[in-house]
Amino acid sequence: MLTLSLLSLRFQEERGLFSSLSSQDPAALVDNLFNLLVGLVLATLLILALVQTYRTTHRGAIYSASFLQALFVLGACTTLIMLVIGNEIARAFSLVGALSIVRFRTAIKDPRDVGFVFASLALGMACGTGFYYQAILFTLFLCGLLLLLGKLNIGRAEANEAIVRVTANAHTGNGSMESLEAALKSAGTQPVLINRVLDGGELETISWRVRTGGHREQGELQERLRGFAGVRSVGVYVMDDFQIL
Repeated sequence: MLTLSLLSLRFQEERGLFSSLSSQDPAALVDNLFNLLVGLVLATLLILALVQTYRTTHRGAIYSASFLQALFVLGACTTLIMLVIGNEIARAFSLVGALSIVRFRTAIKDPRDVGFVFASLALGMACGTGFYYQAILFTLFLCGLLLLLGKLNIGRAEANEAIVRVTANAHTGNGSMESLEAALKSAGTQPVLINRVLDGGELETISWRVRTGGHREQGELQERLRGFAGVRSVGVYVMDDFQIL
């Protein structure tokens, strides 16, 4: 019985916490912990550079601070995972099986955000496997590329999609709507009527989808529409990388 108890205790020590704290190879343990610390710190700093670039180049109305904070969590988790896996194929398959039960239901509306998620994962993988210089070079290249694309407006359309909403007196009838639509056509906005709502019998709100230029052209369009008789208010809502409901 005593022999069985000793063997059981020895087996638990080999498979439990004592195995990682044993003095058999303390240099390897210190080296492993140091690599983890360096990987976590470097991944955090590089993702911080990505986050600052994201804030500088962000366009549109959808901005989430929790999304940017999640990038740090993804990078740190990936760093630890890659260090734990190492060269063990069995651990890699076990990790895939464990993560397969996780279901992510958060929808990412901006495709650009998906790129930052993959960039965070890539930095975590590089820092977790010791490719520090490659991770730094990748971050410098990606941040520089994003800043250049944002400054040159690569991929942006020359004309902006917008919604024009005009509130006018209802007693003016169809003549007012035809005059407003003719003014929009003469400005080269290619108007498309969306809806026409009667508000309380005295006012009506008419909405068009148009194509406009920059801030100056949008301001001139608003002033032009305000000059019509019976017009109470004019609103121009630019659809820049987000949808207007």
